[in-house]
Order: sequence, then C-alpha cells, then structure tokens
Amino acid sequence: MVNTKEIYNRLLGDSSLLDLIGGDKVFSAWPNLADDENFPCVIFLDENQSDGEYADNRPIVARCSVAVHIFTKKVEEFATSSEIGMVIARIMGGDDWSCTQNGEVPDPLPDAEHRVMKFSKSIYAG
Repeated sequence: MVNTKEIYNRLLGDSSLLDLIGGDKVFSAWPNLADDENFPCVIFLDENQSDGEYADNRPIVARCSVAVHIFTKKVEEFATSSEIGMVIARIMGGDDWSCTQNGEVPDPLPDAEHRVMKFSKSIYAG
C-alpha cells in the first residue's frame, strides 16, 4: 500500500497553490461548501489502490488513483478552476502522475465552479 497522504502534504506545501487559493484550503475530506469562507478550495481524495504485477506471490506494483476536486466562486478576487487546475497539474505531473480526467462539472451551488481532476500512477515496491 502507498501513502498517498504524501501527495496531499506536497499539495499543502506548494506556495503557488496556497497563494492562488488564499491559504490553507486543501482538504482531505469535504468541507462545508455552504460556508463561503471555504472558497476557493481543493479537495484531495484517495480513490483506489490495487495490486498490479506480482513476484514471489507478492504484489510489486500498486496502481493508485486520486481525485482532486476544485471549488471556486465566479467572483473577481478568486482564481478560476482552470487556473488552480494548471497548478495542480504541474504539481502532480512533476511526480509522474498521469492526468486521466480533467473537466468542469455542473454544480448546484450558485456562482460556483467545480472542476474534477483524476490522476493515476503505478508505483513499484522499493
């Protein structure tokens, strides 16, 4: 099993992302999105980890997938979901994660933008 919280911690520590979203608004669980204080924000979710190739009856590859949800409001002082997404793509791509999905999804919140990005990576046991 892989500790994907290391990725979450890397997101937390990236100053370009924190500057863009206005502080400590990277979550590993859904915040209260009815509270405007939580906008803009990024939600990091560990979606799946499955065993890959085997050697000596042990898995030697973990196939990991993570989802990143970006929420922002359509107001002038907030970055757009695309701008935040570009920073996240740079962070994840820098660690060789492949982007498997990147798109806007309709959101019932008024004036909200919601982008979902999914990433995958095969990690070999060291």
